[in-house]
Amino acid sequence: MEVSEMRVAVVGIDGTGKTTVLRSMRETDGITAIHAIRAHEDPASPVAELSRMLADASAAADALGGVHLKLAALALQLHLYGPAERQAAGKGRTVLADRHPLIDPLVYLPLFGRIETDAEPGADVPAWWQKQDADAAQAVRTWLRECTGGEDPWSVGADLLQLGTRPPQEMFDGLVRRFGVAAPDAVLHLDLPVAEAVSRTRGRDRSHELHETTEFLTRARQGYAAVLEWLGAHRPEIAVRRIDCSGLSVPEAAEQVRQVLGDLGR
Repeated sequence: MEVSEMRVAVVGIDGTGKTTVLRSMRETDGITAIHAIRAHEDPASPVAELSRMLADASAAADALGGVHLKLAALALQLHLYGPAERQAAGKGRTVLADRHPLIDPLVYLPLFGRIETDAEPGADVPAWWQKQDADAAQAVRTWLRECTGGEDPWSVGADLLQLGTRPPQEMFDGLVRRFGVAAPDAVLHLDLPVAEAVSRTRGRDRSHELHETTEFLTRARQGYAAVLEWLGAHRPEIAVRRIDCSGLSVPEAAEQVRQVLGDLGR
């Protein structure tokens, strides 16, 4: 697949097949794939071990039902994206990102703010640390300090919840400052009916996440539609494309992605 260098964010609700399609294309097409939240989906990633620890930290937040801590873990995961993208830049090839630090939070931050949550941490923060393996917790604490200059995960989540109350442009600018990344050249939306997405997430071999409910995914799907409409109106330099993934196999979805990339590269 010959396409000039582009940075393309592949987005959509959980269950649309983003990770599986990108994994397939990395193996069959030799594209560079960056997994913005679960970097360890690429075993060759230099931060795979830290990414696994952060995934466990996110699972611990799910177990506690803590939105602040869930968002703190998300922020720490997204901080891994910038270095990975910079490492991939300048190689004359397309970089596909499984989610993106400047796009997906525009959808999810307002939605997490609608989940009932405690105003104060109480015992949640020490419980969160205790739910993690001791060595992993130390690595997460060190990364938290490196990313934020402190060791308070609750405040990180609170800051993101506050950012999620702002208008889209203010959110976008705030995310740029936090994560130090540029906007993608294109956003490719893999779309799927919620019922089909829920069925797929139930079949995963990992624990159920806090946001993987029919109600939340319905709002997220609506959120993607609104955010992508906003991008089209206010950031026209970012190309936006949609692929209907309902009923598509992984090879079929990957072929749809190839066709869109080919069109974008012309």
